[in-house]
Amino acid sequence: MSGMKRKGPKVIQINGFRGLFFTAFIAICLFAGFVIFPAKVAVYGWNYVAHNYIALPEISLWQGLLLWAMIALSVYLINNKNFAISFQQPMELSDDEMKFLMERIQMQKHAQRLNSMILKANDIKILDKELNKDFQEEKKELEDSKIEQDNENKIQK
Repeated sequence: MSGMKRKGPKVIQINGFRGLFFTAFIAICLFAGFVIFPAKVAVYGWNYVAHNYIALPEISLWQGLLLWAMIALSVYLINNKNFAISFQQPMELSDDEMKFLMERIQMQKHAQRLNSMILKANDIKILDKELNKDFQEEKKELEDSKIEQDNENKIQK
């Protein structure tokens, strides 16, 4: 057993400024290689096709980055074994389902008619109250003007 090597995870030790610089360099290279470079290729490809063959607007690097993200996500989803797309003709409704659906439509139409009648009735009541209020105010104004005329007539006599 002493001759067997134990296989475990390898630990990378980062020491000092040089180690941090090396780690940042690797991260930047990976980001550039897997994000920026494909985005740049997508921009050049899109702009070449858009300018030479089709009347489409040119895109910037940010839009190329989004285009690359859509392409990468699409490839990932299509290659995912749990992802499935199926095209089927929708099943037709049975006679009972169609009858039930038509009854629901009729009930909704009837309910809508009743709601509109109730709303109109409330509008009429409100309008009737407003007209009655206006009528009372005009009646009071007429009575006041009549009283003033009577007073003027008495003063003149």
